[in-house]
Amino acid sequence: MQSRNFTFYIFRNAIAIVLTMLLFVNLSNAEQHAKHDTHKKQETSTLNVALHTEPQKIEVGKLATLMFKLTDAMGEPFTDLMIHHDRILHVLIVSENLQTVGHVHPEDFESRDMMAELEGTYTVHFTFPFAGRYILALDVMTADNEFAKYLYVDVAGEKKMADISEDLRTEKTVFGYKEEGGDRFTKAISVTDENGTSEYQVKIEVPEQIKVGEMVHITYHFSRDGKPITDLVPFLDAPMHFAIVSTRLDGILHTHGTVPMSGKMEKMAEKDPHAEHKMKKKESTGHQHQGITPEKFGPEVMLMTTFSKAGKYQIFGQLKHADQILFPTFMVEVVD
Repeated sequence: MQSRNFTFYIFRNAIAIVLTMLLFVNLSNAEQHAKHDTHKKQETSTLNVALHTEPQKIEVGKLATLMFKLTDAMGEPFTDLMIHHDRILHVLIVSENLQTVGHVHPEDFESRDMMAELEGTYTVHFTFPFAGRYILALDVMTADNEFAKYLYVDVAGEKKMADISEDLRTEKTVFGYKEEGGDRFTKAISVTDENGTSEYQVKIEVPEQIKVGEMVHITYHFSRDGKPITDLVPFLDAPMHFAIVSTRLDGILHTHGTVPMSGKMEKMAEKDPHAEHKMKKKESTGHQHQGITPEKFGPEVMLMTTFSKAGKYQIFGQLKHADQILFPTFMVEVVD
């Protein structure tokens, strides 16, 4: 009997010790989790970007690997990115003469390194067609904030880019290029070449005078063979993407177009209980487009933006028609 009591006593104490240890571990984990949450909220107010390239010296016509190391204010890897506009990270590339543009993402490449992304490094590949300086802009989003950063790369080689030219026309013929699948197009486009697979006519309606600090509305009209195009489709979860760069090459604004709402579309959105299946309403944030994007739209798309400085700006556009990616590009002048 004494042996049984002694055994029960040992068993009961052992259970008590285990429960105490578990309680201590849980409290410790909860405390660490709370500290971690607070730490992350403080860190994610800042995004730092460092660029490493392979090869280190980028040359014209040769594929370059661009690795962006993202860190927060504490120097820790920045890994809590959210998908926005169908991609985890957008890289916009523009030449200093404002005639070459690229728009690439880590998801565009089969060699995507998911393990490196867990450590805050995101990789894209790009072939620079001309020697000279390029501005690279990164656009990312977290649950709490959006970040836009830019930096520069210099490309060596004999094939120099042309001098910057002024072209303030409001009507042009532009070319479409066949997408590479899944809204992918990873090649550089020169706005002066005519090597596309299709041809379109584009004109813009722009105010006679664009002033610094005032909201401006620029309306794009798309046609083909003299007929308005009414079956444009969303590209990367937006009616149209824009990269706006000044001749100073002092930054890039990545923004998005809207589809002008007709009375018929407004009534359908208000009254049709199934309208949400026909249209996609997007959240509005600093880099998002606003309003409703139909599954098909056209012939008009509108850009609304504000310019903070006087000067000349190149507005690179990108949108989709069937399997063609268009790059309508127009220059505007902004005055004080």
